[in-house]
Amino acid sequence: MKKLYIFFSATVISIALLGFVSTANFASAYIIEDLNFQNEGDIVVGPGKTEVLLSPGDNYTREILISNRSGAKKLFTIKVEDFRGSEDPGATVEFLGTEKGPYSLKDYVKPEIGEIILNHGQRLRLPVTISIPQDAEPGGLYGAVMISASNIDEGDAKIEKDTVGTKMKIITRIASLLFVKIKGDVFQEGVLKGFETSKDFYEKGPIPFKLLFENTGNIHLSPYGAIEVKNILGAKVGEAQVDPWFVMPKSERTREIKWNSNFLFGRYTALLTLNRGYDDIIDTKEFSFWVIPWKIVLIGIIGLILLLWLFIWLVTHLEFKKKRDNNANIPPQSPNIPPPVLQNPSIK
Repeated sequence: MKKLYIFFSATVISIALLGFVSTANFASAYIIEDLNFQNEGDIVVGPGKTEVLLSPGDNYTREILISNRSGAKKLFTIKVEDFRGSEDPGATVEFLGTEKGPYSLKDYVKPEIGEIILNHGQRLRLPVTISIPQDAEPGGLYGAVMISASNIDEGDAKIEKDTVGTKMKIITRIASLLFVKIKGDVFQEGVLKGFETSKDFYEKGPIPFKLLFENTGNIHLSPYGAIEVKNILGAKVGEAQVDPWFVMPKSERTREIKWNSNFLFGRYTALLTLNRGYDDIIDTKEFSFWVIPWKIVLIGIIGLILLLWLFIWLVTHLEFKKKRDNNANIPPQSPNIPPPVLQNPSIK
């Protein structure tokens, strides 16, 4: 009886454990949802960026959403690539394909599946697991889940193991960026290298402000701040927010902020106050620029000249008319004839 009880208890526990494992596996499995999107002619992947702080040996699962709003059935291929800061400060990042980056994450990222077919109106909820090795050093690791969408021939469309028997053409390639910070002593250092505009004179707004930030550390930074604009008298006339943007390690990146106002005229000074994104360190820079709407000014000058000309014309003609009217009121005078000479009758 005791052995039967032990066997029964062990069976119940085993079934419970199997149920838990099955439930856990189900919870991490991908899900396809029918959402009946309108035909927007595009593919939507989100989130575009994920930031996470992990310790060596940690596992982390992030769900990526892939939505087919293209109006047609598509084959989606999911791969992982490294990325790094671009040599062009105006670019966001540079994807490395099969190459490993200086801060490689690709070997530690595993999507649940590598490819799948989605009909129009369907959304895939795809679990992606990040597994950090025990010997990972403090700093930043960077990778991207790359989703490629391809046209398929519905007559041939089928997936067998890891191969797809179909005609296809890549039409879309979208990345979901992964920023992983490994806990520990990291080297954070960066500096605001430039703050300017493309020219010193503008006819009208918006005014484009260009920021250049350099990251010399071993982890990405997210600087942020604000731009204050003052007029020639020193009074504040406007402000533009600089939302956080990421700058990869050992790279430079520019950011353009546009400031606009209903009417601008004269000399202005722009003052940037930028938080580097670590240790609350602040950088400041300023420059001056002019806004002169010369077309409006030219029209105003021409209008002023016309008004002045009209005034002079009116004054001149009024004076002429006044003189003419005065001459008409003077009575006519007799001719200038000398009076007759009278002779004395006594004189012969």
